[in-house]
Formats: sequence, C-alpha cells, structure tokens
Amino acid sequence: MTTRAQDIPHVEYIAQLLRHMVSVPASRAEWPKRGSVAIIVRLALPDNEQYFPSYDILGAKQKSQTPATLVQALHRFLNADGMEKARVQILFIQRARYPGDPWSGHIGFPGGKREPADASDRATAERETMEELGLDLRASGYVYLGQLDDTCAYALFTRVMLVISPHVYLQLTKQTPPMTLSAEIASAHWVDFGHILRAVDQPAKPFTGINIPVDIASRVFPACCSSEPLWYRGFRMLFGRFHYTVLPLGYTKDNSVFGAPQLENIVIEEHRRYSSVVRFSSDTELYLWGVSLCILGNLVDLSLPVPPETLNPSYTSIASPWPQMDQCRWGDVNFLVNAAHRVFWNPRWRKPWHVRVQKRRGEKTVGNNIDYFQAHFYVLRAAFVVSCLCKAVAMWIAGKAAMRMGLRATRWCFGSKC
Repeated sequence: MTTRAQDIPHVEYIAQLLRHMVSVPASRAEWPKRGSVAIIVRLALPDNEQYFPSYDILGAKQKSQTPATLVQALHRFLNADGMEKARVQILFIQRARYPGDPWSGHIGFPGGKREPADASDRATAERETMEELGLDLRASGYVYLGQLDDTCAYALFTRVMLVISPHVYLQLTKQTPPMTLSAEIASAHWVDFGHILRAVDQPAKPFTGINIPVDIASRVFPACCSSEPLWYRGFRMLFGRFHYTVLPLGYTKDNSVFGAPQLENIVIEEHRRYSSVVRFSSDTELYLWGVSLCILGNLVDLSLPVPPETLNPSYTSIASPWPQMDQCRWGDVNFLVNAAHRVFWNPRWRKPWHVRVQKRRGEKTVGNNIDYFQAHFYVLRAAFVVSCLCKAVAMWIAGKAAMRMGLRATRWCFGSKC
C-alpha cells in the first residue's frame, strides 16, 4: 500500500530537513547582486493541548553548538510528549503593490537585497525580516536550521538579475511574537504544511487550475511596452505568452496579519507585463509561483522522510516552476520541453537523492549544482528551433504536394478539354 505524504507526522519532516541540511551543504552561486529570504517554520499544537516543550530542552545556555549537538537537541525537542500531533506551518508574505516593482503583489518569503553593511547572507535575511515583519530571528525563540541552495532570478530569460539565498528558521515557542508589517508588506500568512503535502500526493500540472500568464514581448522588449510599434505587436501575436504553474496555498484569517488596504487591480505597468489583470491571492488561497515556488520545492525535497517514489511513483516536484508557451500555438514545444523535464528534473538528479563533490578553487563543494531555470531556457530554445524546422519541413512538403496536385489537375483538365 502506497504511503500518503499527508499521513506522515509533520515533525518527521522537520527532523529529516534538519538532518539533510546539516549533512549536505548548500550550493552557492557567485554573483555580485545578492538577496536573502527567511523561511520561518513553527509547530502548531491542537487548541486543547496546553503543553509545549520549553526552549531549555535545546540547551540554550550552551555558548557554542555544533551541528551534531543541534541535531540531538532538536531531536529531543521534536520527540517530546504530544509533539507528534503538531502541525507544521510556514510563514508566507504578500508584497504590497508598487508601480514598477517586479515583485509587486507577489507571494513569497520575507527578505530583500543584501546591503554592504550586512556581514553575510544570513544577516541580510534576519535584518529584512526585522524590518518587514518586526520579528527578531536572533532572539531565543528561534533556532537557525541552515541554508538552502542559492536560487537565481532571471531577467530576459538567461541574464541573472539576482541570486537569492534562502535561510530556514524554526520557532521554538507556541506563540509567535506580534508582527508589525512595514509598508512593503500587504499581509503575512501562516500556511499549514498539509496544503503543500497535497501537491506531493497529487502534483500540480501545467494548464490545470490557475496559471500566471506573462507577456513574452514585454519581457524581451520592455522599453517598447508603452509605444507598442507594429513589429512589437507582430512579435506578441507570434510568440504569445508564458504560462507559469501556480501552487494554491490555503490560509485562514485567524493565522494571518494584514497591513494597509491594497488596490484591487494591478497597475497599468503590471497589466502590460502579465497580459491581463492578475491576482496573486484570493480570500482563501495564496498563489505561489516562479522563484518562490522553486525555493519551496527545494525545501520539500530535503524534508521528505521517505523516497518520493514511495509516496508517488510519478512525483517530480510539487509543481513545475517553469513556464509553458501558449498550447494552441506552441504545443509541440511544450511537449518536447516537458519530455526533457521528466528526464532531467527527475528527483534522482536532485538533492538529497543525488549529490556530487566538485573541486572549485581548491575547495570541495557538495551538491548537484544545476541551475534548472537556466537549463529550462536552453531546452526551450532547442525545442523551439526543432519545432520551427519541423514546421518548415512540413510546409515545404505540403507545398510540394499542393503543386503536384495542381499540376495533375491542370493536366487532367487539358486532357479532358475542359
């Protein structure tokens, strides 16, 4: 009988996540423009459960903790009486809408760009979380679990715009300190991990449910969005849009904090970017996509306590973060790209099921070190060339066949003296 991801106690996911983060170092992408996000996790017990393990169980008075002692201490914490009933919750934010902001209205994690005064990427995540939410991740109520692989955010498909370093924290108290949202944040939501595990049992597929349409022309030629010359419109008609798969995350208002009211519709600049008025949330769900979805997928991979094929033989990821082209125009391109994804995005090629040691600048780095967004666009370009060649050959064959049929019709017409 196949095990369902939703049936496994949530504390087992946290224990496995910690073991993998300690034993498999994160891969770092060298890039001058960097940013960091904080993935904050808490354990929620049923309302009738009054007991919550004390922070002292972690040996808080120890001045120095090694990874081994941290794993042992958290193991005792997670195996305390009643913790098997705990539900994991992850903190997501929705950014406020601002004209010209590429992250306007998006769902993601607290964080921002690294500043010269920041000592490290981790310091950036902690500073930004304090500024945006008023949560002090350096306080005794939180413990740092580790870092995920760097994730690249791209502009114009293959040009790196920013490298994002995700850092994971576990809340050690039952109650979260009151949050004070800055003007940059529209709302903050604690999402039950069960909503994410549903995507392990039944992964979201392209063109099923909700997707985010992004105008390709505005991404390639952003300077022409306002004037829209004739050639620009022709480019848009030919290539259409990218469709990003969305992972819906259910939330409740009891586990949410809201800032100042936001405008209902996205501003004109965003309308041109997304080809239509796009909403990134509803009254009951958050719509996660893009880079944030890729980061969450890496977190889920490291936290699965059993091999993914045990949970779902067809599992590749909780949702494909890569875009699909318009199905009616470029369905063959999507078919080729998705076929390549099934091979190269298979879990056996990702952490923690596949790791390799590379020597770089005299140091050893552990990891798969594959930028799947960049790999996607390489595959997409190759599939696009193959598609165009096949269509050109098909049109040539069809033209030759039409000419032959025309000649036969002409000969028949003259032969019968029509």
